[in-house]
Amino acid sequence: MEISALLFLIPLFWVACTITLYAWKKELLQATWQEPYFKDSPILIESDDWGPGGSFHAKRLETLLDHLKQHKDSTGRTAVLTADTVLALPDSAAMSKETPPLYKRKFLDEAFPEIYQTMQKGISVGTLVPQLHGLEHLNGNAFCRLFEQSDPRVEKASQDSDWWDWESLDSPLQGHYVDGSQLPSKSLKKEEIKKTVELATIHFEKIFGHHSSSSVAPCYLWNDDVETAWSHQGINYIQTAGYRCTGRNQSGGYIQNPQLIRVGNKSHAGQIYLVRNVMYEPVDGKHSPETAFEEALQAFQQALPITISTHRYNYTRSEDEFNSSLSGLDKLLERISQNFPAIRFLSSPELGDSINNKNESITNHFNQSSWPQLTQLVGISKAAAFLQRLRYRHPKLLLIAKLSGLVIPAMLVISVGHRRLNCTAR
Repeated sequence: MEISALLFLIPLFWVACTITLYAWKKELLQATWQEPYFKDSPILIESDDWGPGGSFHAKRLETLLDHLKQHKDSTGRTAVLTADTVLALPDSAAMSKETPPLYKRKFLDEAFPEIYQTMQKGISVGTLVPQLHGLEHLNGNAFCRLFEQSDPRVEKASQDSDWWDWESLDSPLQGHYVDGSQLPSKSLKKEEIKKTVELATIHFEKIFGHHSSSSVAPCYLWNDDVETAWSHQGINYIQTAGYRCTGRNQSGGYIQNPQLIRVGNKSHAGQIYLVRNVMYEPVDGKHSPETAFEEALQAFQQALPITISTHRYNYTRSEDEFNSSLSGLDKLLERISQNFPAIRFLSSPELGDSINNKNESITNHFNQSSWPQLTQLVGISKAAAFLQRLRYRHPKLLLIAKLSGLVIPAMLVISVGHRRLNCTAR
């Protein structure tokens, strides 16, 4: 066969393959194309569990926020910590004075002035944006019942009258919107969920001066009833780890439903889901600046928001662990800044607002600062990122592309699209 005939037939074959793939995976391809694609790369730092704590927590947080000031985005904005905040701890001393005990709380702004003032300072200078994590990092009714029974699992909380770290609780007890006192965990009644969320949103606004339009559930445990209650209280964005857990089974394992969530997906109550896709939890011994950067690079290639998960405990354990975690975070942010063009530091509620209203500027409602809107990808650059999402997410499609030769035009589109992004990542 002549070369000229091959040059005609091969593209024709690729067109036929593309039409066949589209007919087969139409719903998947359309859903992927309709997701948000960012030319300006949003960089979020999500840190769970800030709130009530010892005075050293305030000092550690102040140091962390000072380091964030050293990192600037393409608009001159400093890096910002989305501090997923717990508002209260059980007041064991007050509960001990009543028989039977009634659940009582010590709130962040009243009982823990040092950490609260540090958070307020970070809010004013723009290095911290609070986000509702929960009224507490446990279920109050279950805790009160165990407290009355002198259950050894809450003994430490009963002994400490000043400050107590809920991280000392068994993991199943740390769920907020489920009762994990026995396994399998039990779902809460709708009325209890409603009252808990209402009280949390009232106190959040009292403490921080503005309502939380976004939330992330403790232990990623929540269900449709929680989403409904959040929606009624103006919580429009839900931060996830790419899935939702509705409970824990008999062995303590998490029950995922749904098992997969993408950025921009909608909850049953209409909220926009956000997704963490870069893990930097060095105290766990599983994540380093190097592995986190590789995940950030994959997100960048797909024009996704780069959302870094780094829990409080990385910065509140031993002095050596704190210094190592902080140094690693600096290295990660420096490498991102040096290699990705047009990065934009912002918080979770701001990302949600940007997805919801693409043409509006970014506003930090907690200190009233404002920044330019995020730029969306269009044309061949969007097509390149779209193909990268298919590549990373769907191994079967990648195999078909290799076997059919469709990988050749796909790589051409990716090459041209990424050149237009001026990608220098290495």
